[in-house]
Amino acid sequence: MRHITTRSQFLVSLVGLAIALATVGCRSRRVDLTVRYATSLTAVLGDLSTSYHKRHANVHIQLDPSGSQVAARKISELGMKADVVAVADARLIDKMLVPGHAAWSAVFATNEIVIAHMDHSRFTDQVTDKNWPQFLTRPEIRLGRANPDTAPIGYNALFVWQLAERSGVFGQDGIDLERRLKARCSPEHVVQNEADLLSLLESRAIDYAFMFRSTVEDHHLKMVRLPDAMNLSRVDLTDTYAAAKVEVRMKQGDERALLTGAPVTYGVTIPKNAPHASVAADFLTFVMGQEGRRAFIRRGFHPLSPATCTVCTALPPALAKIVRPGASR
Repeated sequence: MRHITTRSQFLVSLVGLAIALATVGCRSRRVDLTVRYATSLTAVLGDLSTSYHKRHANVHIQLDPSGSQVAARKISELGMKADVVAVADARLIDKMLVPGHAAWSAVFATNEIVIAHMDHSRFTDQVTDKNWPQFLTRPEIRLGRANPDTAPIGYNALFVWQLAERSGVFGQDGIDLERRLKARCSPEHVVQNEADLLSLLESRAIDYAFMFRSTVEDHHLKMVRLPDAMNLSRVDLTDTYAAAKVEVRMKQGDERALLTGAPVTYGVTIPKNAPHASVAADFLTFVMGQEGRRAFIRRGFHPLSPATCTVCTALPPALAKIVRPGASR
């Protein structure tokens, strides 16, 4: 009887060991988490991906930067998979991915538009927030901008130009301002995203570009800050920004859609085709949590605490703890 009992205990222990080893194996199995995101998030997501990997050695985060619309089209039109999609205009998720390719979206940070320049830029020591239309419309100025159809920084710049023109604060220099600024952008200086704009500026191909403040601060560029009524930074000025309008193509082959000016808001979702949805949710709790917010502040963003959502019932349980209902966009 004692022999049988000992043998039974041995078998139970063996089964327990096998289960434990299997559990460890599952936890240590390599996970390649794909994040497709707006180029202006490159630095901060690089920081947070490294920090997350140190805590979860089996999770390898594959970062894929592009313009926000391009990131969304990779899912909706090309059928590419992603675990996380993060864009520089939260409205794009609702317009391009919900409901067919994503069930929810959350807003987690804001930003503002500034004028970026460098030591090589013509009139670099003379341009201010009060006279920039006078200098940036001069024939010798080389201005760069992004394509509104591929990246929000493209249509955000146009929003700023329209708002500056409508404001009346620049007198004669503000008349027909949008058209005159467009004329300073040669075709080769109309690029796909903000990373391309940055390259043009740093290579001295252009003198000025309207960019996100976070990018300008992160790369230690010179900047001219704009009045709140035209820099797209204030949620309470949504009605003011809405006076600007730009037609944008959301999907290839579709009619152009009319977008109104709005505060810069960064949005995120986990697509329905995410291969690792639960890991993606855990990663986003880290990104939108306390350490993530500190990283965003260091990189020049204004993180929301808490992040907000409009379709909150579809949030993963892990995110429902840190994302709260917000106003409709």
